[in-house]
Amino acid sequence: MKQNIVLIGMMGCGKTTVGKRLSEQLNMPFIDTDVLIEETYGPIPKLFERGEDYFRDAESKIISEIASFEGAVISTGGGVVLREENVKALKEKGFLIFIDRPVHLIAESIDFKGRPLLSNGPEILHELMEKRYPLYKAYCDYHVVSDNDISRTVRTIIEILKNDGVISP
Repeated sequence: MKQNIVLIGMMGCGKTTVGKRLSEQLNMPFIDTDVLIEETYGPIPKLFERGEDYFRDAESKIISEIASFEGAVISTGGGVVLREENVKALKEKGFLIFIDRPVHLIAESIDFKGRPLLSNGPEILHELMEKRYPLYKAYCDYHVVSDNDISRTVRTIIEILKNDGVISP
């Protein structure tokens, strides 16, 4: 498969976990943009100390570098959709799958430490979702509602991609 499978959605929705499982089951390489950002620029909280724009610039550079990859499962940061240039680059060689996990489930399971945007507590999750949800919906090629069952989410994504002929049965 030459197209990338690109996972978008709120922080804590399961993009990394789902992405790793998809890559294993589909025998595709896995790329986590947050890991690449940290390997290249340093810890994300340190980048945010210089401002969110500084972090978003670093994120956009990483996205532009990986946009030419083919046949990978890519997990993105929750705010990747805030810059249209990122979405455009990712869509050139990929399908965007929005993993839509309810905010209350995210709040129950997320570790708030080390997440600069959540420094004020779980209330901010609702604000972020309100701002980003329309972008996730507008930019995604596929929308998958997820609960706490990662295996079911992975199966659902694989079925959708098979039914659309994106991957072979």
